[in-house]
Parts: sequence; structure tokens; C-alpha cells
Amino acid sequence: MFATTLDGEAIANDDYIPFSGILDFRQGEKSKDIEIKIIDDDDWEPDEDFFVQLYDPSTRQPLGGQDTQTKVTIIDDDKPGQLCFRDVSGVKV
Repeated sequence: MFATTLDGEAIANDDYIPFSGILDFRQGEKSKDIEIKIIDDDDWEPDEDFFVQLYDPSTRQPLGGQDTQTKVTIIDDDKPGQLCFRDVSGVKV
């Protein structure tokens, strides 16, 4: 099976390191792990998605009649801070 990443809101080499390669299943194996590095920065962004698509390795076409794409969500952990005032009298924001 051939697997590759596809951009959504998340962009390869900006938000994650793209993956592309053959997944070689041996006799009796039912799953494979792939590692996709998420690029972490200190900038606040909304949560962003990208996709992993599986293909037939000989044709590079999606496997017929099967759900072969999954969505991966990068959850932003750089939420903006909060600003609070003890005394709000006379404060305009």
C-alpha cells in the first residue's frame, strides 16, 4: 500500500513534514504506523487539518470502493492570553 499526506488548512513544510512511502504489510499484519512530524511554533493559529491518503502501490490510484483517506487535526496549543483588570472603573478597551 502507498501512503501520502495531502494539504488541507495545514500546509506541508509549514505546519507538518509531509510523508510519502510504501507501507509493506507482511503475512498476518493488519496495521502499520507512520510518523508525521508536526512543526510547532509559538504563533497562534486556528486548528488546522491535513489528510493521509492510501493508494494502490502499482497504480497510485485510491483503492476502489474503500474509505482510504483520514483527516488529521493539528490542535493549536498557543492560545492567546487573557488580559484582566482588577478595577474596571474608568477603563475603556
